[in-house]
Amino acid sequence: MFAYRVEKQKHLSTILKGIPGEVSDFRWNTKGHPIIYSSESRSLALHEKCANLSKPLYGLDPSCMLVQIELPDGKYRRVIPKELPEGWDMIGSYHPHTQRIGDEFTSSEELALMVPSTIIKGEYNILINPWRALVLQPRITIEPIDERLKDLRW
Repeated sequence: MFAYRVEKQKHLSTILKGIPGEVSDFRWNTKGHPIIYSSESRSLALHEKCANLSKPLYGLDPSCMLVQIELPDGKYRRVIPKELPEGWDMIGSYHPHTQRIGDEFTSSEELALMVPSTIIKGEYNILINPWRALVLQPRITIEPIDERLKDLRW
């Protein structure tokens, strides 16, 4: 299975450490729980990155690259949207239920957890447990992103 993430070049060497989750709360984790956010497709990864930019209309940072993470084939648990409480996908705040799911996941032996995207309904993001990823060392491939998606004024 492949997972995709858009990342700045300066962070590529630490991508499997899940550092953003260590320092901040997000939809599927609380601060202090390292987690790697990725998507099931290249296009969803790009949509997710653009939706979380402070100035999305200007485009991606020119140093952004598309990262492909090759995970071992297997059955991965999937969180179904209808099983989540109302308001789990609100913009601007994070629901404690989804954060609890992510925090429990990062404390488990699981490598990946499929969670619904709030950006593109019906598609899934892939949470990767950095503790398991560091042990398994999945193969990572870096791809350039089309210049038309970048803010070249930087």
